[in-house]
Amino acid sequence: MSLMSKLRLTRAFILIWAVMSTGCSYHLRGEIPGDVKDKTIYLTGIGPSNPFYGEFTSLLTASGGKVAEKASDAGVVLNIISANHLRRNITLSAVGQANMFELTFRVKYDIENSKGDILIPEKELSTRREYFNTQSNPLGMGYEEVEIRAEMQKDSAQSLLRRVVYSLNESKKNASTEGKPNP
Repeated sequence: MSLMSKLRLTRAFILIWAVMSTGCSYHLRGEIPGDVKDKTIYLTGIGPSNPFYGEFTSLLTASGGKVAEKASDAGVVLNIISANHLRRNITLSAVGQANMFELTFRVKYDIENSKGDILIPEKELSTRREYFNTQSNPLGMGYEEVEIRAEMQKDSAQSLLRRVVYSLNESKKNASTEGKPNP
């Protein structure tokens, strides 16, 4: 295979990847159900300097919720135990350089109500992506990986917010059925 055809193949792969990755993100529709206190979440474990914190809080705000300043003001407490990226080489080229990579973003969390009762015990949310790079442009590879990591954090924040909303709905259902006698 000539250098020109390799270059064309690489460009075609990049173009296909770019087209496929532009519209695959899930977006929350509407607002978080419940009253103002239910829409307020207290976030612990990571601070405002963490990119995941920023992603999660901006999604929360866009959905009609807000971040509480103290746990007693919140409808739910989200404890982020850990949030980290992992990178693993998957394949090697003929000259021994890694050319396919797996990126993983893992978030360990639990969810409690403002009284400290566990609504969702410790769970792990994991987002994975694989990407191919010929190592012909190491600087471009770095930018590509940064973009992929940012998208992974955004996807994880959306999934986590859906889980928080679900736990709010479930705790509200449980609270409303506790006072009713069983038939």
